[in-house]
Amino acid sequence: MRYIHIMPGASDLNTPRLVITLSKSMTDFISRIILYKENNMKYLDFVLMIDKNNHPCCPINNGKARYLLKNDKAKIINHEPVVIQRIDDYKSENEIRDIFELKIDSGYLNIGFSVSDNQHEYLAGQVELLTKMKDRLYTRSTLRRGRRNRLRYRKNKNMDYKITNNPTYKNGNEDGWFAPSIEHKMESHIRLAKKIMSWIPVDKIILEVAKFDIQKLKADAEGKNISGKDYQNGEMKGYENAATYVRARDEYTCQICKDKKGKNALPGKIQVHHIIPRENGGSDIPSNLICLCPEHHQKAHDNHNNNKLFKELQERKIPTFYKDSTYMNIVRWELFGRLQELCETEIAYGYETKINRRNASLEKYHYTDAVCIKNFKDTTLTKTIYIVEQKRCNDRCMETFTDAKYIDSRDGKRKNGNQLAYIRLSNRPSARVTQKEYIDNQRIYREKKISPGKRTFVKHSYCLKSGDLIYINTGGHKGVFAEYVTAQKVKNGGYKILFTYEGQTVDNPSITLKSFEYEQLRENKCEKIKIVRTRRGMIYRSVDRLEYESLHRDQYDKKQKAS
Repeated sequence: MRYIHIMPGASDLNTPRLVITLSKSMTDFISRIILYKENNMKYLDFVLMIDKNNHPCCPINNGKARYLLKNDKAKIINHEPVVIQRIDDYKSENEIRDIFELKIDSGYLNIGFSVSDNQHEYLAGQVELLTKMKDRLYTRSTLRRGRRNRLRYRKNKNMDYKITNNPTYKNGNEDGWFAPSIEHKMESHIRLAKKIMSWIPVDKIILEVAKFDIQKLKADAEGKNISGKDYQNGEMKGYENAATYVRARDEYTCQICKDKKGKNALPGKIQVHHIIPRENGGSDIPSNLICLCPEHHQKAHDNHNNNKLFKELQERKIPTFYKDSTYMNIVRWELFGRLQELCETEIAYGYETKINRRNASLEKYHYTDAVCIKNFKDTTLTKTIYIVEQKRCNDRCMETFTDAKYIDSRDGKRKNGNQLAYIRLSNRPSARVTQKEYIDNQRIYREKKISPGKRTFVKHSYCLKSGDLIYINTGGHKGVFAEYVTAQKVKNGGYKILFTYEGQTVDNPSITLKSFEYEQLRENKCEKIKIVRTRRGMIYRSVDRLEYESLHRDQYDKKQKAS
């Protein structure tokens, strides 16, 4: 990907700015010309600074930072973003400065942030939040229940014991309680604010929130109008649950073969199928449910990846989920209250941001939304933005289960125990039925056990993780800052450390450590390798603003069409 950025000179500031993005494919070059109004916007990067007492100071330009480092008046304590610490008697309390504002564009999947005063923007970027948190919590709870069921000698868990001896059994729906997945996303906002406030003297936080009318969104998607009493007369009014409503909506008819089953017809009772399975992010909303007869329901669940019927159902009707809107409705005031404990906090709304962004002729990204929150006064934006990833520290709190392996007597292939187990068919009249006609016993095909099942726990943490920044002090790569990839054991008992860095001349650069040297590395006392920075929690990666926007132009075009 190549891009050419043509900026106007000082004499022709009113002429348009031209950005030509050239994308090279296998056959030809595709040229795209984007023309938009020049608004006299400048791009400049700053270096963050703290004093020797760890109090944040005003950011400085690159020239002053270079002077301080060259004259041993400061040292580098962070690389992305670059943060230096004064080692002389300079104090932040003696500075005369403007009010620094931290603007946060809260979200379900991404967080945009920007720190600025009346003239400059000093730090900008977006945080990519972790996904599948709910799936990890469900896996952990499943393994925990199985582990406790296998343990026969446990204390009695009657009600008195739960209340007096084990507070974890208290009702979670108390004041201030949130689901763990939602709590994690809120804490990510708080951690981001605390980290930035340790680098920059933030005086005010401005949080953009939104309130969504989900019923109105659903009605607009269906081409309907909703008002007044319509909010109390929803589609499921008068029905016990979603399954009952879906059966009545589809008139107890299979939506594939149009075979109609009576309400009490057993065992051929009509069944409710999830169009998008819950394991793939689906939910129990009526738009994700459809009626199928037992025969087609069983076919739809046989081998999802290569199932033609399963794919046809997904293409037939793709429901819309409102997880992000629901999340913002839940957390907006709680998030505002928690940020207010850190610093003075104000609320802003999305319509104000949209007006400011359009007036400034800025494209819609999370970090541009953040800088346009409330009043947009900046004439200088940062040339570098930071894409922040969240990296989990360890799996030590998660138990892992490895299933036993068997030889299938029918085809001689190797399969795990879950594939050759008791399978309750979907046409059974109840969940706990044990009649043979409703069970497919696959255990009889277990011919030979190849490997036993086992449960493992990660009880220690490794000294290096993928993405850690290390300094090579020996060999052909001496003096190189590199990112750690992985470690491999070698025959002599040592470890082969694989890493990568910009400008490398070989495909897989590596260095070999002996066992005692690897143990020294745990305390960062190894002479061959020094650990410069460990990548845990939020990982900041610097990206050129114009390059990032040129690479994500298609994403921007989709947002423009949607708006």
